[in-house]
Amino acid sequence: MTNCNTYTVQEGDTLSEIGQWFHVPWQELQRINNIENANLIFPGQVLRLLKNGNVCKTYTVQDGDTLSEIGEQNHVRWQLLGHYNHIANPNVIQIGQTICIPHPQGPSGV
Repeated sequence: MTNCNTYTVQEGDTLSEIGQWFHVPWQELQRINNIENANLIFPGQVLRLLKNGNVCKTYTVQDGDTLSEIGEQNHVRWQLLGHYNHIANPNVIQIGQTICIPHPQGPSGV
């Protein structure tokens, strides 16, 4: 996942949980993605996270990094970091892989 301004919905995701993770109100996600029913999103659906600005910073995995250390350094739970970056096995991250980490205070550039 290298584009941190969109998110691809996964099984079990809700608009409110996605909004909470990226610090964007679910109502805004619903509006900018023209979603009629906020309770009906589907795996594989690509959501724009903001009309303008950036919801995340990116981190490029370095040799020796672990998802738990990256999470700890950025004050986010590694489990959620793995989920929202579509990392199937949290024990396997690749050098050079880009990980999107939400800004702690919400989107920048808005």
